Amino acid sequence: MARLLYKQDSVVLHKRLTRRHIRLCGQIKGGATCASAIQPKLDNLLITEQALSVANETYENTSDDLILKDADLDNAVRTLFERSRQYDRENGGNVAVLLFPDLTYSDIINMPYAEEPKKVSTLIQKLETLEQGHELRSLIDVLQQKVNAVNAALDAKQQAADNVRRCQVQEELTKNEVRAQYETNYLDARKTLGRQVAESLFPKIANQKSRGQENELNPEQGE
Repeated sequence: MARLLYKQDSVVLHKRLTRRHIRLCGQIKGGATCASAIQPKLDNLLITEQALSVANETYENTSDDLILKDADLDNAVRTLFERSRQYDRENGGNVAVLLFPDLTYSDIINMPYAEEPKKVSTLIQKLETLEQGHELRSLIDVLQQKVNAVNAALDAKQQAADNVRRCQVQEELTKNEVRAQYETNYLDARKTLGRQVAESLFPKIANQKSRGQENELNPEQGE
C-alpha cells in the first residue's frame, strides 16, 4: 500500500511527497485527475508556508528592535542616576535619594522589558516634582522618548507574535487539506484505475520504525 501522509509528518514531507505524487500522475495515463485535485492544495500550503516564514522574520526583527530600545532606556536611567549623584555632590542636595531610594539603578535596568517603562515613568513623575528650572528636569523629555520607544517596540513584538500564531494556524489548515486530498487521491485511484496503477501514482520512501520519523533527505529505497 502507498505510504500516505500523517498528521505528525512535517510540512517538508507533505510538500515533498505531494510534489512527487503530482509528477508521477503526469506520467501515468489516468493520473491527471488526481494531479489537478491536489495541486491547488499544495499551492495553498506553499503560500501559507511562505507567509509563516515572513512572519517569523518579522518577529525576530521586532525582538532585536526591542532589545536595542531597552538598552537605550537602560542608558538613560544610568545617565539620570549619575547626573543626580553629581548634582547632589555639587549642590549638597538629596535628589538621588528621591529618585533612587536605594541609591542603585540595577533593579530598574534588570526588570522585564514590559515592566521597566512603567518604573521609569515613576522616575519621570518624581522629576516633575522638582522646581521649574532644575537642571535635572532637562532629562524628562529624553526619558519619555525612550519609554515611548520601548512601549512601541513591545507593541510591535506582540503584534508580530500574534501574526506568527495566525500564520501557524493557516499553515496547519492547508497542511491538513493536502493530507486529506492525498488520501482521497489514493482511494479514488484504486476505485477508478485499480490497485496496481494507483500504487504507481505515489512515491515510495524508506520504511521507518515509526510514523513521522522519516529522514526527509534520504532517497527512496523501495518497500
